[in-house]
Amino acid sequence: MSNYFHAAKRESAVDLVVNHIKQLLVERKLKPGDRLPNELEISEGMGVSRGSVREAMKILSAFGLIEVKVGNGTYVSDTPGNSVIDSFLFSFYLTNPNLQEMYEFRQYVEIDILQLILKHSAENGEQRREMQENLKQLASFVEKGASADEMLANDLAFHRLLGKASCNVLMERIYSFIMDFMQDSIAETHKKQKGEFIYKTHKKIYDVIDHNDFDGIENAVTESIDVWSDLQDPYK
Repeated sequence: MSNYFHAAKRESAVDLVVNHIKQLLVERKLKPGDRLPNELEISEGMGVSRGSVREAMKILSAFGLIEVKVGNGTYVSDTPGNSVIDSFLFSFYLTNPNLQEMYEFRQYVEIDILQLILKHSAENGEQRREMQENLKQLASFVEKGASADEMLANDLAFHRLLGKASCNVLMERIYSFIMDFMQDSIAETHKKQKGEFIYKTHKKIYDVIDHNDFDGIENAVTESIDVWSDLQDPYK
């Protein structure tokens, strides 16, 4: 199997490894449960640094496509039920969508999530209470002028609660991935404001949930994403 790990052409090192392993999976030259060559073998075979191989493995592991077994090597994941969703998420990463595409995709996903949250209102009381506490924390952060890192952690936690409150594990996983993918762009928004815009939009989303306001979903989601999109503008 180690003969597969030779570079045919030069690319950026991490992308080279990620894309090559993806192709091996597509061609079924690597199958669930297969053991990968070790870091040194891949590095030497593909002419890239071991650091680049390590970063590529982190990306593949994050998508659930490989599993690192400490002391036993690295394997193609064979966890039941993961293959379809992991393939989707992996393709999403490789597509590298632009801002407009992300805006549209996030808008549709978040509208669906809020609809699911309201539909499962009898089951997600704990997450609703945690959202309320999250908003209280955000309000205190705004008041004391918390750091951008604190604001970011609070922001991401709110969105993860939304995913969990959907009571749909597939939707939660997809949404969690979207938030991970967007983390850097979300971090940028916190460098341009002190949490006041985020508090306003999160509060509006929470109010829709708290009042089971199906009619207010689209407006609340659109306003939230508009703030994120506007703050991507380097001139604002």
